[in-house]
Amino acid sequence: MDALEALQRYDVLDTGPEQGFEDIVALAAQICRVPTALVSLLDTDRQWFKARVGFDHEQTSLDQSVCRHVVETAKTVVITDLTADPRTRDNTLVTGSPRIRFYAGAPLTTRFGVVGALCVIDTMPRPEGLTAEEQRALERLARQVVALLEMRKDAAELRQALIERDASEAAERTTDRRWRDLYQNMDQGFIYARVLRDEDGRVFDWRYEEVNDAWGELVGIDPNEARGKTIRELIPGIENEWVMELAAVVDTHTPIYFTRQVGVFNRWYDGAAQWIGNDDFTVIFQEVTERVEEERRRDALLALGDLLRNAGEISDVIAEASCIVGEAVEASRATFGEMDHNRERIRVAPGWALPDMPSIEGDYRFDDYGQLRPYLIRGEIFVVNDVMTDDRTADEASGWAELQARAVINVPVREHGRTTAVLIVHRDTPHSWNAGELTFLRNAADRLEIAIARKRDEERQNAVNGEIAHRLKNTLAMAQAISNQTLRGDASPEGLEAFGHRLQALGMAHDALTAGRWKGATLGDMLANVLDVAGVRDRCVLSGPDVEMGARAALSTSLLTHELATNALKYGALSAEGGTVDIAWNLAGEGDTSQLALDWTERGGPPASPPSRKGFGSRLIRLGLIGTGGSDVRYEQTGLVASFRAPLVQVERA
Repeated sequence: MDALEALQRYDVLDTGPEQGFEDIVALAAQICRVPTALVSLLDTDRQWFKARVGFDHEQTSLDQSVCRHVVETAKTVVITDLTADPRTRDNTLVTGSPRIRFYAGAPLTTRFGVVGALCVIDTMPRPEGLTAEEQRALERLARQVVALLEMRKDAAELRQALIERDASEAAERTTDRRWRDLYQNMDQGFIYARVLRDEDGRVFDWRYEEVNDAWGELVGIDPNEARGKTIRELIPGIENEWVMELAAVVDTHTPIYFTRQVGVFNRWYDGAAQWIGNDDFTVIFQEVTERVEEERRRDALLALGDLLRNAGEISDVIAEASCIVGEAVEASRATFGEMDHNRERIRVAPGWALPDMPSIEGDYRFDDYGQLRPYLIRGEIFVVNDVMTDDRTADEASGWAELQARAVINVPVREHGRTTAVLIVHRDTPHSWNAGELTFLRNAADRLEIAIARKRDEERQNAVNGEIAHRLKNTLAMAQAISNQTLRGDASPEGLEAFGHRLQALGMAHDALTAGRWKGATLGDMLANVLDVAGVRDRCVLSGPDVEMGARAALSTSLLTHELATNALKYGALSAEGGTVDIAWNLAGEGDTSQLALDWTERGGPPASPPSRKGFGSRLIRLGLIGTGGSDVRYEQTGLVASFRAPLVQVERA
């Protein structure tokens, strides 16, 4: 049986509009997001539209029909750009008004054959075509068109067999059953609603007349609880926009399209509402929470990138970045904390928080809040959905309660492979952190890590440059002083050699300072370098704790050590075979009164005696560790013994 013979079975050509078909084309247009939808039936030389939305003509010639390709193949046809497809590019509806560009049609397959198509049309090409969900919905609606055709056929047969009253009642029952089948089988949520008006006729609420099972799954409410209740009764606290803006379609007769959050559900929905007559309207919607949150997090990363590219002070960067991060994951608080050198405590910045959240700026001990420290030291993200029930935090729940934190994420920020800081995010209610949120926070922490490291390097470099300029000036002055003191009245070869050795000792001190980026050098390293240059390191015993030396103290102590080593080689213990020098230092006292004590003790050499004349070398020894005195030199029978003292605070900062 061909298409025309099959169509004639339904006696539908040139009949008037019917609400069921009109509703289906309206639903198809809404679901597929297009301005035009048609129920197209193919006659001998024309295509006639049983229902249409967004198209002026009741029919077109068969040559202008795109739906005939659907009938010929008996399959869904999607043409993303009609001007590019050889089947349609010369069609006058494409080349001329209304210049259609996109087409998708699902076959109307009856038990007698394919009689036409349910199609959706747009005047703009759609390279992506239909989504899988949209195509399934279009095909389901096409089946519902066939069901309505069957219903019409059934109704006609009933009218012939029964009296007018009985036939009318049977047709009504059939229509109701098929209508219920239509919306119950949809994947999208469906609402059939009726507005409620006050005495003056103003809308103040609307009532659920019907909902489908998908509605219940999307909002988490049993559909049986909804029917007959108003939206305000069913969902206390619902935003007023959900009530009044949807109901407004009844008075305006204009569909609305929305992407909006239901705050009490913390879910986002896409959909459309449309007037269907009297005080009734329908809503079709689907959940898009994941898509909306992903877009928000993507935008936040872009904003974070812009912020970090133009980073100012680190404190300002942390404050602004915390705000971006916190809002992106709908947190109650987001901030940043830096670990101490032992990584046992953390100093938390003010960061960002909702207005009713207390500030947590300050110093905290990790172990007071559970077992999070090992995770962070290993560089692992620490995730807790509820601090009250998680085994790692439950014993310290009171501490978290003071912070008003129930759900927690700590993301380690690492520098040179070592965790030095933490990105902190809190919610004041339990929350199951999802994979998208964790990925976003890791990315945000990575960006912060890079930006903060870069900013600190810039600050260090600026400090280094300033220090180099300052130290160079001091070094040149010291070299000039050494020259004046060494060569004054003694320009002999021996004097010149002494001057060269002292400059070499000064150079060793500079090597130690450069290795420490001009911030200072350790006393042990500096002594070892000077003794290596003098060639006596293997005959000296060094012992003492690590002590950081300021730049000036390092230079002074290097010259002092070189002078003592030179004298020991010429006149002291190192001039005799088997002679040695013990160099020992320690710290005494606490706080501001702490002192560095260094003792130089020569053994195995000739008895020590005071120099016959006191030159620059003697003066260097008297000036001690930091060039301000604090020396005690004794000439013993067993060899030279010298003790030097200096305030530790001056040694470290000088």
